[in-house]
Amino acid sequence: MILSVVVVASVLARLTNEKPPVIRLSDAKDYRFARGSFEVNKTFRSKLISEELPKIDRAIQCYAIDTIEIIGHTDNSPNTGLSNIDKFPETEELANGFKRVYAGSNADLGLLRAFSVQTLLQEEIGKQYPDLDFKSYSASSLINPKDSSDLNTNSDQEKRRIEIRLTRSSNQSVINKC
Repeated sequence: MILSVVVVASVLARLTNEKPPVIRLSDAKDYRFARGSFEVNKTFRSKLISEELPKIDRAIQCYAIDTIEIIGHTDNSPNTGLSNIDKFPETEELANGFKRVYAGSNADLGLLRAFSVQTLLQEEIGKQYPDLDFKSYSASSLINPKDSSDLNTNSDQEKRRIEIRLTRSSNQSVINKC
């Protein structure tokens, strides 16, 4: 009897507040951006919708996910230095004005890449989950202007990527439903 209680308690402890799986786009070459670009190309869009969206949808349902964090990464190629991103104070304005936005730094570019994927995800699952919160971040590579050897003119395409994290803003315990 005591052994049964211990086993049940152990199983419940593992199921309660279990972490959702990580959706790793950073490992696949189809989820890359062109140098200096934040445009989601056709292959990226297609694969994200057909292969990753079902995983995201399942995780939302299974783990009571209420927040999707999108992190945009860059390589260490320098940008033009001309930015107008501050002219779009609202996320919606920024998403609607992508054709008119210029990234002046890698930090801008990483954030714009995250916003591009956020916009796509909102279009695809936003109606299904109206309370789902989206947060976009930049994880740009910094450039040391005093060290020219740090500038990668060939650029490392593997660094130009997106990561998606599924989280719960509440600390309340949740039992995995799947």
